[in-house]
Amino acid sequence: MTLSQLQQWFGSFDHQHLILGYGSLINADSRRRFSDMTHNGLLVHVSGFARGWITRSLQEQQTYVGAWPDANASLNALMLPTALSPSLARREKDYTFVQVSAQALTTELDSHANNWLHEQLASKKIWICQSLYQQHADAEYPVSQSYVDTCLAGCLERGGEASAREFIHTTAYWPSTLKDDRRQPVYPRPGRVSRAQQQQITKLLNQAH
Repeated sequence: MTLSQLQQWFGSFDHQHLILGYGSLINADSRRRFSDMTHNGLLVHVSGFARGWITRSLQEQQTYVGAWPDANASLNALMLPTALSPSLARREKDYTFVQVSAQALTTELDSHANNWLHEQLASKKIWICQSLYQQHADAEYPVSQSYVDTCLAGCLERGGEASAREFIHTTAYWPSTLKDDRRQPVYPRPGRVSRAQQQQITKLLNQAH
């Protein structure tokens, strides 16, 4: 993204809040259809937080990615403007919103654009969803393939295979198996993932594990 594109993106919203989406929020189709988040985001790396399969949804009987403070860790995410709407709060009901310093963010922007970005972020509030509790996936609360597909398709669409690989390698506590629900997704906010994307995701997961 060039400086002019970055300025155009920043000028497309007036929200004072930005959220760091590091799971299904990376997927544009999922967040637009289920959380009314229509703006595009900016790819960033967030230092000081780790990501893993630790967020158990009792209501949905699944395990999702979550984040927790870790001074030695980092994760890739999509920074999105948001009104912190009720629909977003419902989506993130198993998390607490924690404020993040702009200094924790790095980007692939050139130095001029990056400096401009940080000047703009000084007047914004940046949030990450930290898991309320940490519980690993098990047979009762599995990780669904449709959820993994939603996350990784978002990575592929915004950052290509490098972004998808980074998600895989910086996410801890992968279960030995995923719940195969591609034909009938049990994840309630799935992104529409093409057959070609599913095949690409399967290949990347097999390479990583």
